[in-house]
Amino acid sequence: MVSSSRRQVVLVLLLTLGATSGGAVADADAPAQAPPGWPGGVFAAGSGAPDTDPALASGAGWEALLAGLRGAGALVNAPGAPTGDRDRAEGWRHLAALLSIGLDEMLDPLDPDRPRFYWNDGTAKWGLDCADALYAQAPVRTGAVYRVRGDRGSAHFMGFQLIGRMAALADRDADTLDLDADGRFELIVGGPERPGNWMPLPAGASPLAVRQFFYDWDREAPAQLEIARIDDGERRPPPSVAPGGVPAQLEAIGRFVGENTAWWARIAQEKRAVANTFPDDGGGLGAVSAGSQEYQAFGIGYFELADDEALLVEVTPPAAKYWSLHLGNYWMESMDFANHQSSLNGHQAVLDADGVFRAVVSRADPGVPNWLDTTGLREGSMIYRWNQADGAPVPGARVVKLSDLRDLLPPGTATVTPQERAAVVERRREAVRVRYGRPVR
Repeated sequence: MVSSSRRQVVLVLLLTLGATSGGAVADADAPAQAPPGWPGGVFAAGSGAPDTDPALASGAGWEALLAGLRGAGALVNAPGAPTGDRDRAEGWRHLAALLSIGLDEMLDPLDPDRPRFYWNDGTAKWGLDCADALYAQAPVRTGAVYRVRGDRGSAHFMGFQLIGRMAALADRDADTLDLDADGRFELIVGGPERPGNWMPLPAGASPLAVRQFFYDWDREAPAQLEIARIDDGERRPPPSVAPGGVPAQLEAIGRFVGENTAWWARIAQEKRAVANTFPDDGGGLGAVSAGSQEYQAFGIGYFELADDEALLVEVTPPAAKYWSLHLGNYWMESMDFANHQSSLNGHQAVLDADGVFRAVVSRADPGVPNWLDTTGLREGSMIYRWNQADGAPVPGARVVKLSDLRDLLPPGTATVTPQERAAVVERRREAVRVRYGRPVR
């Protein structure tokens, strides 16, 4: 069956960023820093609740939700937030997306004894989600044993990860799995260590996250996956919340929306203070960090450009399984990567003869292959990722006049006509439609 729910897949979006700009992995034993309203907190707010609460009759929980949303709304027009109509519109849409995530979590609790995969459908843009990715997660429980099986597909990278709150506890690269002649596999999660396709299930781990990164959007196909609990341990009744827990969950949704909006806006403002650069701050998030993929390093920057300007980004990519450069808005959401060339990966990018990747960030199309379309925004976020790389270089960036751009690029840089650009974008639309529309479980 196709699942279009947003649910707690936002946790995977945050954790997909990476560890540090040097590729180090966060210490799983150290307390992770993350938004106070972390995914999972909405359902947890109702745990152990009584059968009744005066707030049910008074409507206090609903009023707390509305108060939380009003507080979040104030951030859209707060000092420091962009003042353009488009930026504000994206801010209001961002609040609506977070509200939808919180409501999903409240209304459809996850059951680790009868798990299934929940797949992101591209509507939950949160924490600079990756334009090349398809994210999924399934609830698991410490002490249980699970079997994941299916068709590997042909996504360029697929990784399994066990997460404990915001800490990465175990990773397994799908390329290390043994496949049969038809490209199918079984992966056992938990139980005693065994040779072959196995990964541990550490204490406190949940969920099991799956990331697929696509390089050749036109040809690579997602994996087909299913999960089942296979041990003989006790099965608990499906998770439920007593009536008295509903007010607490409503209040938790308001906190989730407000605290996440504030958290990412603060990061955007920190990056904007050094706009048009990729600061080498040892992790991309400045003073905050979160669990990460074992395989990935990243860095976040911010662009601020006039209509006649472009940001020329230059870097020699390391030898890597996967790499990319993507744009996002002030609210740290990926831009519309289906209808705009707002992202490029190592397969799509064109390297110059000297091995350098030169990308041009601008509103207007400069007619070069490595254009990153700001989709009309004059400011926003940007992120690079190096996956399984032999280094983690920090790209250089400089503001240039669009009229001077051709003189600053290597001779022979190709020209992309409007018709050619339109054809590229149409292929992107189709690829994204297929990626999110396949029957996955």
